[in-house]
Amino acid sequence: MSVIKYLNRLRRMDSLISKMATGTPVEFAEKIGVKRSTLFQHLQEMREIGVDIKYSNIRQSYYYADGRRIIIKLTEAEAP
Repeated sequence: MSVIKYLNRLRRMDSLISKMATGTPVEFAEKIGVKRSTLFQHLQEMREIGVDIKYSNIRQSYYYADGRRIIIKLTEAEAP
């Protein structure tokens, strides 16, 4: 998978998680265009870098438990 595709997927995941709009794991996987097992791999990778992601059975959505998010941003470097 290309880096750009992966980063875009992480952005989409972040957006859905921050809005508590992921749905169930199956629905979340469908929304980002991956298999459920791939979704779980991505969630584990996010957790490994320190993002506290939980799942609410009541809301049927993943959410950020500690307020931290993943923000991916490209900026221009300053000229030397």
